[in-house]
Amino acid sequence: MNKKKMLFLGLLTAVSISAASCGKAWSDDGDDSVKTEGNTELILKNEADSEVLDVPEETESKEEVVHSIGESVALNDWEIAITDVKVVESVSSDYMKYEPKEEGNKYAQLFITVQNKGKESDRFLPSFGYNDDVFVKLFYGDGYEFSSTQLLGYSNDLHDSSINPLSSRSGEVVFEIPESVASASDEVIIKFISGEDSISFKIR
Repeated sequence: MNKKKMLFLGLLTAVSISAASCGKAWSDDGDDSVKTEGNTELILKNEADSEVLDVPEETESKEEVVHSIGESVALNDWEIAITDVKVVESVSSDYMKYEPKEEGNKYAQLFITVQNKGKESDRFLPSFGYNDDVFVKLFYGDGYEFSSTQLLGYSNDLHDSSINPLSSRSGEVVFEIPESVASASDEVIIKFISGEDSISFKIR
């Protein structure tokens, strides 16, 4: 066989292979979908994977329940009720009179009943709390936050109250607040917090 005939046969073989490959890879109507069985399995697998990777819709956060004065509400091993609220210029005992530190401020005086539902003696509103100890905050208007004021020597102050299991105590907690807060009409919320748990009371 001469060189020209061999070259012609080589070119003819190359063109045939190229045409066969094109015929297998693409459809006649211009659809660029892959037609082979192996590729069909790959497409189905990719579709299944896309379903797995779908991001679920975000769950709406549960709205916090706000309780009213007089309701008794559980918080871990405690059961707490705010029975009354007063705004006063001072708090008096038999021997002492307590007044706000800043002139013009007033006290929001909360009357509270608390019961220890746990199996051991525990402290309510400890001065130095940790872990699941309870502390209390007053929230006013658009996020203003006030800490409670401990009236040292006042027997009705509930801070650092040691309460035995299945026992109750009634007492008071006060917050020093500006006159502008005392006389406003904005919402006031009291929140008792223990670890990651909390309960809220609307007092105005």
